[in-house]
Amino acid sequence: MNLKSKERRLQGSPVSEGIAIGAPYFLAPLEERIPEFPIAVTEVDTEISRYRKALFSSKEDLRRLRHDLAIEGSSEAASFIDTHIQMLDDPMITVQMEERIRHMLRNTESVFRSTIREYETRFSERSDSFFEERLVDVRDVSERILGHLCADQKPALGMAPRGCILFAKELAPSHTAAALPTQIFAFVTEQGGGNSHCALIARAKGIPFVAGIDVAELQPDQAAVVIVDGLEGVVILNPTEETLAHYKERRDQLITRYQVYEKENPLKAETLDEFPIRLMANVGNPVELDLFPYAQEGIGLFRTEYFFLQGQRVFPSEEQQVRVYSSLIEKVGDNKPIIMRVFDLGGDKHPAFFPKLKEPNPALGSRGIRFLLKTPEIFYIQLRALFKAAKQADVRLLLPLISDLGELLQVKKLIEKVKKELRAEGMEVRDLPIGCMIEVPSAVMICEALAQEGDFLSIGTNDLVQYTLGVDRSNPAMSELFYPAHPSVLRMIKMICQVGNRLNKPVTICGEMASNPLFTPLLLGLGLTTFSCAPRYLPLIKQTIRKWTIVEAYKLAEDALRLNDPHAITELLLFKQRNG
Repeated sequence: MNLKSKERRLQGSPVSEGIAIGAPYFLAPLEERIPEFPIAVTEVDTEISRYRKALFSSKEDLRRLRHDLAIEGSSEAASFIDTHIQMLDDPMITVQMEERIRHMLRNTESVFRSTIREYETRFSERSDSFFEERLVDVRDVSERILGHLCADQKPALGMAPRGCILFAKELAPSHTAAALPTQIFAFVTEQGGGNSHCALIARAKGIPFVAGIDVAELQPDQAAVVIVDGLEGVVILNPTEETLAHYKERRDQLITRYQVYEKENPLKAETLDEFPIRLMANVGNPVELDLFPYAQEGIGLFRTEYFFLQGQRVFPSEEQQVRVYSSLIEKVGDNKPIIMRVFDLGGDKHPAFFPKLKEPNPALGSRGIRFLLKTPEIFYIQLRALFKAAKQADVRLLLPLISDLGELLQVKKLIEKVKKELRAEGMEVRDLPIGCMIEVPSAVMICEALAQEGDFLSIGTNDLVQYTLGVDRSNPAMSELFYPAHPSVLRMIKMICQVGNRLNKPVTICGEMASNPLFTPLLLGLGLTTFSCAPRYLPLIKQTIRKWTIVEAYKLAEDALRLNDPHAITELLLFKQRNG
């Protein structure tokens, strides 16, 4: 059988939507081709010098990449890169490696590979998700260093031909961060899930991505042309002329659709029957507003912890924070709302200057508002900076991972203390609205009490799904159980909206569901009238809103709430999307 001429379809999991057509390019693991040989004592200093140069070049690579990501506005991706830069200063990578080269008297590449394998073994023995993520980071950093040590053998991403489909067993965050959409048209991997760091970056860049494909069984010469359908999770090798023509038409329709969205952006965000909807932006860096100027109605989520996750080893001063917040306010304007989420730290987000907490399950440990209440010195300075920067702007404060009314009351008490001190210093201080992020089931159950004590509610669907279903969102093996359209999640969203309407308290949705047009009409029908998502998705969500009447959306939500199977709900939404 001629595999190269026969059309072959592989079913995987859709990670990032879109359709791409190109030639396959296989990213082979570099460590499989590392040479190993002894060195003389007189060669040790030369080997150590070569290793130091590789570390320096790796840092320079990462710094350039971080700079490019900051310009692109990919703040979450930039924070991953900072983690890698910090790892290059780890004693295991620096001092211990040099000692091993002197002791083992082997070439640097082989010594480094054996050291990293020991490190990986220790990490793989830990079963929790925190160490699984760190294992990915270790592999990513080690591959970069090895790439400089074996420059003549490095399967560099930059060597990939323009317009290729990249195949790899596993992608590291730096791979997706460094990929150019004009060079790499799509990703196909064996490992990875829709909620992984790589997935988030690929979606931000608009690169189609399908995971769950057994890349090891494929050979580079098995296909000349590959189609990647990131909407259905299908990979097609050697498509027939009929198949190729069909997918080219679908790809062109998607491209045209996005171009139309861009042009129609000035149109109002309203349903067909003129029901107004507010669209706001999620940002982590003021630069994002220059790249995607669609946030006409304000900022629904400013991730202030981005300021912490840039490799900064000294706690940012009050003055530094004031400058960052003031920069954002200036770009948005005084007359538009800006929701500042206070530092959402802990879990897998650790500032460089703060020692990591050793917790058996970081996702259920000291994170979000718990972390801030345990470190009031950090929270106190941020609150002072926020009140100073607010001035006359419509700034609102958002508290992450609230699970108990007592947490909100403690924060309000600290805020009153800050305001009193600032007024004593001669500053005119206004009251800023305070909101709670609804991300855990306990917050849903007491959302009426939270709304009565606070001023607004914001639904963070990523964590709400994770904690409701007991599914680790960062674990690729669990991605198939991560159901945003689970009946329990939909009923919780409905309950929160009903409370907000009854108490006349605004409710915003700012998680991944808000950026997915599949869920847009359902969320409208559940009662949401304010969406906040990544700037690049705002035109797409607006166009989807304009295709529905609010009555149709209510009817869709009623039909969905009658179903008890998340698969059936998803099928209903897909049917409505195709036939709407």
